[in-house]
Amino acid sequence: MHELLERMNDEQLLLEINIGNEDAMDILLSRYFSLVKYRVRQYYLSGGEDEDLLQEGYIGLFKAVRTYDRSKSDAFYPFAKMCIENQLRTAVTASNRKKHLPLNTSISMDDDERREFQSQEGNPEHIILAKEREADRAEKIETRLSKFEKKVILLYLNGMSYTEIAEQLEKKPKSIDNAIQRIKKKLLDDDI
Repeated sequence: MHELLERMNDEQLLLEINIGNEDAMDILLSRYFSLVKYRVRQYYLSGGEDEDLLQEGYIGLFKAVRTYDRSKSDAFYPFAKMCIENQLRTAVTASNRKKHLPLNTSISMDDDERREFQSQEGNPEHIILAKEREADRAEKIETRLSKFEKKVILLYLNGMSYTEIAEQLEKKPKSIDNAIQRIKKKLLDDDI
């Protein structure tokens, strides 16, 4: 059966895939591996690795398999190539927007790492570095933020919601939201 599948063209394999033939999917994936790999080499994912882009390329290929309509397109290859390209472009664009930067740069604190981190708390070097970072933060807050932004960040860090801050400062919640966005941008520019 495997040899029969290998002799099928892409469109025939797609028919087999649609009826649930996993071997047909494996053959199609291996057939398009070089195309995906070639397309991936043309892109750079900020903060990512080649494997991430390779996964994005395969996502594009899976989308092509799922959405291919023979009545709208004669051959599968150009459609798959377009879907792979679109997925890669979308991934690179999303990466460049830095929308998911907090998630992508967050640190996992599983039990071993948490214990190691906690054991460093009493370390004199750790204490000095923490104090230096705190002093740097305080200096950046003092020099980069406006008087209004300083008030907002102080209330925000004390656990107040946007609406509570707005009420206290007699401003609209949208004004507070805008101020917090500006604050984040000003303070995160240099990774404080």
